[in-house]
Amino acid sequence: MTRGFTLHLTGPLQSYGGPQGGRVRDTHPHPTRSALTGMIAAAQGRPRGTDLTDLDALTYTIRVDRPGERLRDWHTVGGGYPKHQTVMTADGSRRDGAVLFEDYFLTDAAFTVAVTGPPALADQAATALARPVFPPHLGRRACPPALPVLIATSTDPIADLDRLPLHREQPRKDQPTVDILFIAEHPPADEPHRPPTRHINDAPLPGRRYAARPVWETRRSLPATLCAGYGTPYLTALTATRTTT
Repeated sequence: MTRGFTLHLTGPLQSYGGPQGGRVRDTHPHPTRSALTGMIAAAQGRPRGTDLTDLDALTYTIRVDRPGERLRDWHTVGGGYPKHQTVMTADGSRRDGAVLFEDYFLTDAAFTVAVTGPPALADQAATALARPVFPPHLGRRACPPALPVLIATSTDPIADLDRLPLHREQPRKDQPTVDILFIAEHPPADEPHRPPTRHINDAPLPGRRYAARPVWETRRSLPATLCAGYGTPYLTALTATRTTT
């Protein structure tokens, strides 16, 4: 038996790991498993370095309401100072000049996430997200969510992704459906033998290490009437949906 809940992740900026190389910190185009696991662990009040293997039993299905745009933040550290005041290195010396960094973020993105797992574990996670010990963030601490992340608990959160309001503008009046990307950890039920779309190195392991996992991407048509817009109209539609369930 499984149970679960739904999350909504949106904010001015989001950033989800990605290939890291020196002074460039990239982002995946959607929330990673490590970010979602970390969000739940933080809500439960677990300190950094705690064993999180029990959360491996949770699975995530992501609906991309808005993919957003990739934003580059180019900045410097330690510029304009004499050498004795520049950035310190690991061996205690000082760098000759400024350190240049490129950070990448998602801007104007929105994701609705179905989380499923054993009933006791799912209920504990949802309770923590409703009253988090440490505040949630969207990949990085500098990226707070614009809304409370927990939508509701459910006996079938994956099915809820087909009826929850989409956080996006209404299409043209003559467009009856919208094309929406879903990202899952298992193949679609109607294509059980379909190979994964790709592998992502984002499954958390002890010691701040990560393992690769497969993901399946599927595009599906949803009714255009689910598009609820932004701000108050979206919140009103979301509240109405929760009230009727």
